[in-house]
Amino acid sequence: MKYIFYLILFISVQSFAQNPKADTLKYCLNKEMVGLGGYDPMSYFEGGKPQLGNKKYVANYEGVEYYFINQANKNTFVVNPNKYLPEFGGWCSMTLAMGRATTPKYDNFIVSDGKLFLFERTLSVNGRELWLKDPNQNKKIATKNYTSFRKTGKIK
Repeated sequence: MKYIFYLILFISVQSFAQNPKADTLKYCLNKEMVGLGGYDPMSYFEGGKPQLGNKKYVANYEGVEYYFINQANKNTFVVNPNKYLPEFGGWCSMTLAMGRATTPKYDNFIVSDGKLFLFERTLSVNGRELWLKDPNQNKKIATKNYTSFRKTGKIK
């Protein structure tokens, strides 16, 4: 059984390395093509406090690098990355619902129904608080707008 796990892990790692180009409309990335601003995707789900990852523990998925705080988190992510990736490619969920695509504050988030949602925060507005006023409607609109943005780079 242990060998089967390592075989699956090896195959997953190989498939991660096959796509060197990241889709910068699908994913909100920094200039180094790092997702989640360098935060460990697993940390949002384990303990509820995002932690900056370490470049020593890096995984590449669809051309996007993700950093982890340890090898165990990296291994778990590699087996099922879609379980831990943020919704809407890491773009701010609320601004997508409002018709814009913006970079979130990576410590402003919720995990709802096993999904990670990230939000922008300014001095006067907190996207997370706006989202929570009507999460179902906001998710519906954000999903539609994200689909448009991914195809054209614009929200109609």
